[in-house]
Amino acid sequence: MATLLCATLPGPAMADVIACDLSGTPVRFEIDRTQFAPALDAQEPARRRVTTVQMGDARFPAEPIMIGNTVGFWAEGLGGTELMMIMQADGSAVFANARAGEHLSGTCEVVQ
Repeated sequence: MATLLCATLPGPAMADVIACDLSGTPVRFEIDRTQFAPALDAQEPARRRVTTVQMGDARFPAEPIMIGNTVGFWAEGLGGTELMMIMQADGSAVFANARAGEHLSGTCEVVQ
């Protein structure tokens, strides 16, 4: 009975670690699926979703995106620019910094 109980108890939250190669630039971030769970009580304050992105030598906070099997992130950059990266279910990915006119494409994989 104790074994069954231990096997059904929730363990520590695990995040999906996403590693990408976008036009030769390494990108790495996490998607913690628990951040997307609905509130248990309507009186709960809105939850802030956050991830840390490592892109080349830069490291910055971003808001993770998860719509079905499509994941990615959005971040506000310096000077009011917006950064967005989207990974499709097949691993293809695109990154855009519209203000700087930067557009990268490549592949990603879930490494953990």
